[in-house]
Amino acid sequence: MLKTLRFLSLICAALVLGLTLTHDLEIAGKHMLSGANWLTVQHTFYGGFAIVGGSAEVLGLLSTGLLAFLLRGQGTTLRVTLIAALCFAGMLVLFTFGNHPLNQQIASWTPETLPRDWRVVRDAWDRFHAASSVLSVLSFVCLLIALLRDIPSVLPDEQADAANVLSRC
Repeated sequence: MLKTLRFLSLICAALVLGLTLTHDLEIAGKHMLSGANWLTVQHTFYGGFAIVGGSAEVLGLLSTGLLAFLLRGQGTTLRVTLIAALCFAGMLVLFTFGNHPLNQQIASWTPETLPRDWRVVRDAWDRFHAASSVLSVLSFVCLLIALLRDIPSVLPDEQADAANVLSRC
């Protein structure tokens, strides 16, 4: 079960990292768009992001939380796994109280009703996604650290090979 949870947590972290990073990489280009063009992009391209990203964040939080429970008493491995779980929780908080309300607001706009301060909303949307990106990187890195801490630096076959070489000397 431990391996399955690690795999699931890492896959979720990788999915969320990829999705949040794409939002960050789009910022410079989207800042060059007119309000109407930016709104068209917002209305057109992001349907799958919420479904995949939201599912990965919730599943990532659940699997990483359970993983942390199973790793209790494991010192640093437990701590970095808990940090990863908190990052998943933080991403959900940012979405719930940041991006989701902004998405609803933006969804109600048309090119004709686009408010004068649309750039303020755009920039807030970008900042919430950038914060999620930071948390997604941190969750992914923490899960990798937790995994790598439990991999022996010398595998049993390598130990046997090294012992054979030394015995011949």
